[in-house]
Amino acid sequence: MIITSTQERANDISLEILFSGPLSLLDPRHPAIDENLQKQILFDRYHKKLVADGLETGHFFYDNENQLKFQTKLPIYSFAGFIFEAYAVNIFNENLRTIGKSAFSWCTNRTQCKDEYIDQFKVIGTGFITTKSQHPNFYAPQNNLDLIFIKRNNNKSVNEPATVLGTTNTAGIQIKAITRSEEIEIIEPIRSGKYSHVLTFLRHADGVHSYNRCMDAINSMYKRGSLQLSEKYHIESRIAYPEMFGIDQRNVDDYYNYVSYWFSGHAKPDQFITEGVGLEVKGYKYSNGLLVPNN
Repeated sequence: MIITSTQERANDISLEILFSGPLSLLDPRHPAIDENLQKQILFDRYHKKLVADGLETGHFFYDNENQLKFQTKLPIYSFAGFIFEAYAVNIFNENLRTIGKSAFSWCTNRTQCKDEYIDQFKVIGTGFITTKSQHPNFYAPQNNLDLIFIKRNNNKSVNEPATVLGTTNTAGIQIKAITRSEEIEIIEPIRSGKYSHVLTFLRHADGVHSYNRCMDAINSMYKRGSLQLSEKYHIESRIAYPEMFGIDQRNVDDYYNYVSYWFSGHAKPDQFITEGVGLEVKGYKYSNGLLVPNN
């Protein structure tokens, strides 16, 4: 007779209960979940979000026959960077008084921000398809601010960007989805003034977050005399990670895993992918960060 521990039996019972519901309810990180089932769970949870985010960034599109297609020549980390721009914009707007307000306070150098004040703003991506159509004055795909906060000035009947406190400089955030080269990709651009504030999303393969790699690199640069103390503090204050604002890193990790799975199976340079995004999205369109029925 095989005897199992109480914990093992409890795990089996929990899995049986979860398997009776939608796959998206399962924890893809559970030790009893194999890679194939993990992919199914992540597909169920994130596939339509990937399509919606890809439509917003322009990597997915409808052709003249209303067929949903995808094409990119980008490597995975560049593609993921665009996808997480859309992810950030959506999560900031959906949680404007909490996560969004924290990000706003950080990039505008404000220590306090009342709900009534942040309620005036919305977050847009400077390179997004909807920005091009709805806010053309702010459409700037090559901007070093991937996302900005804008509000309506009713007296002038125009939208205006939030500014860094005490200046006329537009406040915003550069998004990074990298797992390498932090000194080149994040630290030096902040040091040179190219980037103002950088939110870096991902962990390295060893589980160490890109943010922590940045901090290690900054400390190393300071110890070898490449940075003055004031520079060290300045650069450190301009780098953020998701949980700094209240974004669950586990959700970020899961979404990135799905993006990676999907990308490795479908992204081929110079080749259009038609069915790869899934037939179940036919008859849907992108609207305000969501896929909604055309009718």
